[in-house]
Amino acid sequence: MVFDPRRLRRASFNGIGFHVDTGDVEAGHRVATPTIPNGTWLNESFGPNPRKFEIEAYLAGDAAEAVSETLLAAAETKHRGLLVMPVGGARMVRLTKAKRQFAKDKLGYLSVSIEAVAEPDLSQTRLSPNALAASLFASAGLVTDGLAGFAMAGLQLVGFPVTVLEAAIEAGADILGDLAAITELLRLSPEAKAPVSLALSSATASLAALPNDPAGFGRAVANLAVAIGDAADPAMLAGVLNDLGPPADAAPAQVSRGTSVTIAENAAVAVAITAAARALATGEAQARRTYADRPQAVAARAEAMAVFDDALSRIGRSGLDLLDQLSAMGGIVAELAQRQEADLAPLITVSANRPLPALVWAWSLYGDPGRADELATRAGASHPGFMPERFEALAS
Repeated sequence: MVFDPRRLRRASFNGIGFHVDTGDVEAGHRVATPTIPNGTWLNESFGPNPRKFEIEAYLAGDAAEAVSETLLAAAETKHRGLLVMPVGGARMVRLTKAKRQFAKDKLGYLSVSIEAVAEPDLSQTRLSPNALAASLFASAGLVTDGLAGFAMAGLQLVGFPVTVLEAAIEAGADILGDLAAITELLRLSPEAKAPVSLALSSATASLAALPNDPAGFGRAVANLAVAIGDAADPAMLAGVLNDLGPPADAAPAQVSRGTSVTIAENAAVAVAITAAARALATGEAQARRTYADRPQAVAARAEAMAVFDDALSRIGRSGLDLLDQLSAMGGIVAELAQRQEADLAPLITVSANRPLPALVWAWSLYGDPGRADELATRAGASHPGFMPERFEALAS
């Protein structure tokens, strides 16, 4: 290929200008294939490889030699800087190699081959599970404020007849009844139930003042939901909510046509508050949840997201603040489960042509006979000495 200086385009590294004819970019993914005894292979992803750049830089002018020496020195120190290319724009990179090639000097241009690797974008660094759990506890306070504001803005109480106010109080009682039923199904110990009972008593007291202080009632409901989330076993709470299903829509009010629309709208807001309280309790509990394997983490994330999605679908325009805060909390719940899932070993299926004791399997798979009971429990064996011929186990 004939070298034509007119085809060269401008580029730079950390303010050091040069011309380029070609610039190759390499991207990839890190995949490991661990060895699994008596099983098929397993491809496990460890994220993308850092993007690599290979550039032919041409230097011209009286300072060409000095610039080439600067690039060589920068490569020796793995210098970090901004690489600006004609295509692809600017990117922060780490210079890893520079090679001066005298054979490529053409028409007064000095040639330097540069290799660089992209620096990670620190703005997208993900939080640790502990930090995400702390974020969940912090977001619960914001959701509490949002729920109080939603009750204030959503419930139509001022200036309406007694029938509307009485219907609103009945709808509020249904909210507390739903949370009380969930508490009973959780089968809490007396010690764990004590703060929940205290929060329920406070919410019941605020119900009488609902027509005058809907925000106070909304805050009391949120506090009750947080107390339930703190006291409940996270897995049991998820199972209870899954068995109950979404909150039922309110039945049409049997009153005069003039107030039925207002009563129906207030009832819809009450159902939305119920769904939001369930989501708040779920988020509070998820901060403490642990998982035995990846499928359990995936299923738990799906169950939690179903609760949040139902709540978000019921909140209207009057609850934009609550919508934002609850959506943010749901995002933290999903990311926390995903991070915990990534830290768990994947499941594999192991088999043998005859039954083997769990002790043999534990030594064969992990080199640790102490994990025999774990294998027997996961396989559903009636006795660790009599394992099934085929079962699932953790890869490590």
